[in-house]
Amino acid sequence: MTDDKIALDRKILRALSSDTRVNILKSLKRPMTVSELSRILNLPKSTIHENLEKLIDAGLVKKRKSEGRKRVYYELTEKGKRLLLSHKTRIILLLSSAASFICGIIAIYFSIKIPEEAVKAVRRVPLEQNYLISGVVLLALGVLFLYLALACGRSKRRLKSFDQKSRNK
Repeated sequence: MTDDKIALDRKILRALSSDTRVNILKSLKRPMTVSELSRILNLPKSTIHENLEKLIDAGLVKKRKSEGRKRVYYELTEKGKRLLLSHKTRIILLLSSAASFICGIIAIYFSIKIPEEAVKAVRRVPLEQNYLISGVVLLALGVLFLYLALACGRSKRRLKSFDQKSRNK
């Protein structure tokens, strides 16, 4: 888990200390030009450009010139993406897993504790079977979400170690 963490040095802390720079990072869901960011954030191009340079210096954004055109696109680096997205995805998966586990356990509990009179009143499929099936399905979903949350962290560690090995060559 410690491999997923980003070392927050002074440059990154300075970059994140400005609301404008944080808003630029949040807006860079795809490669964008200074003009596009200026329109979205309703700020002058000079302000956007100045703040982008600080984000580039911190290693959170990279500059890419388009082939055959004079446009310059800015996009998040891997460090920038990890900073914004990694924990959000894992938290959502872990919360989904917990909710599925809890609902599954409650459904299985009701399948065991339901009174026989209620079962006799329903003639199609016995009610406890419905609860039991729902409980098992929800528990399986909980296991799946937990696996995805853990796999999300593992794949990022593998990418990081592969990236470090390729840099060393």
